[in-house]
Amino acid sequence: MTKREIAFVFAIVVLSVLLVTSVILGLTGYFSSATYLSSNADIVVGDSVTIGVKPNETSVVSMTFDGSFLPDENIPQTVQISSQDLNSNLKVRVKTQVFGTDSQFEFITNSHFEQKEDGYYYFDEDLKGGNKITFCNYIKTPKDNNFVSNEKYILSIIVETLESEYGQTIWKIA
Repeated sequence: MTKREIAFVFAIVVLSVLLVTSVILGLTGYFSSATYLSSNADIVVGDSVTIGVKPNETSVVSMTFDGSFLPDENIPQTVQISSQDLNSNLKVRVKTQVFGTDSQFEFITNSHFEQKEDGYYYFDEDLKGGNKITFCNYIKTPKDNNFVSNEKYILSIIVETLESEYGQTIWKIA
């Protein structure tokens, strides 16, 4: 055998081994599990979150949590709202939704946020262009917590904005 034939056989053997290894790992789900474990796309309750907002838009951030929290438990959760438009002052309101249960978290908010009868938390000042405000530092689980410990739930925080001149007339706030 010539050196060229040996190199060709060697290349075929190496490629065959790599193919068989890839097929085995693919069938066992190794690639998808390794990708899932290394991904940072999932926000978990307790992680700090900054929500970027623009005028006259709605922004949403969702985070997962398991049902292992105790009733009436305070969980550190910093949620900040950042204006991405330097030229507009904004009126801001925030609403939350928990998917998978009827229970709702209570948010320990900044003193400038007030919850109204419609369920929204309204920021009592204008969010100045390019600035950042803190919505909350803690969330409190409901007293009548009916979460199941081995199930996952989704907490969504919805931030709506309007340019300051339209906020009072459209949202009918004082």
